[in-house]
Amino acid sequence: MFRINIIAIGRNKDAWIELGIDHYLKLLRKSAQVNLAVIPDVKSAGNLSPQELRKAEANSFRKHLKSDFIIALSDRGRLMTSEEFADFLQVLMTRSPGCDFLIGGIYGLDESILKTSREIISLSPMTMSHRLIRPVLLEQIYRAFSIISGGNYHK
Repeated sequence: MFRINIIAIGRNKDAWIELGIDHYLKLLRKSAQVNLAVIPDVKSAGNLSPQELRKAEANSFRKHLKSDFIIALSDRGRLMTSEEFADFLQVLMTRSPGCDFLIGGIYGLDESILKTSREIISLSPMTMSHRLIRPVLLEQIYRAFSIISGGNYHK
């Protein structure tokens, strides 16, 4: 079964976001082995510049990687339709046993992470909370598997 590891910075503080995450994790059990790893916020983050904070978060990310296919989420990434994302995942499943999706903190991902990622994807040109991206990504992964399997969810 294809393994998807989602690595995100910072604990979620909103119960309604957790409910959305749990909902899609349950739905995805039939299609893939999906894990959401939440890395604690960097200590003394308030004393760091945005660049310093991104670098500290990058070091934390590296400790949690489980795949050699890293997909960074960034507003500078490639935009895809749901069908294009499904095609992307379907091809990826033939080439790799799994992938890691990386969701940065409030200032996004460090340039070193973006440079070492195999793909950079944007879920929207709009700015969104890094915590809100978690259920949005899970919903799009679920939608992609629905498209791949010929289901009706995506219509």
